[in-house]
Amino acid sequence: MIDVQVRMLTPSLINPNMKKIFFLLLIPSIIYAEPLSVDLICKGEVILFCEDGSPCLKEPAIEKIKISGSTLIHKLHGNHFLNVDESSVSLEELDSDGSIGFSFFIDRKTGQIEIISRWQKPYEYRGVCAIEPLPELLNID
Repeated sequence: MIDVQVRMLTPSLINPNMKKIFFLLLIPSIIYAEPLSVDLICKGEVILFCEDGSPCLKEPAIEKIKISGSTLIHKLHGNHFLNVDESSVSLEELDSDGSIGFSFFIDRKTGQIEIISRWQKPYEYRGVCAIEPLPELLNID
C-alpha cells in the first residue's frame, strides 16, 4: 500500500505545471535579494571633542565597517540593528535628555557616511565608503 501511494505522488512532482509554479515563487526572492554581508572601507575626517564639548582635534581617518544583514558590526561601537531602506542605512540612539547619543548614517547611493558619538569619548566622523575589494583581509577584531 505504501509503495502504491509513493508511485501516485511521484508524477505530480514531475508535472511541468508544478515546475512553473515553483519557478514563479522564486522570482520575487531573486529580484529583491539583498547582499547578506558587506565589508566597507570608509575614508574621511574625524573630529574629537574636548571635555567642555568644543572641537579639539580634526584629522583624517579610516573606518572599517561590516554590515551583516541589517546589523552593524563595529570594533568600537559593537553590534547594532540598523534601519535599512533603498536609499540609506541608519541608526539613532538618544540620550536620556533626548539629545543624540549615537547616530550612524550611510547614503546607499553616494556612499557618504556620518557617525556621531556623544558617549564616552565624543567624536564625529564624516567620509565616503567603498566596498572592501578583499573582504577576507578585513579584520575588525
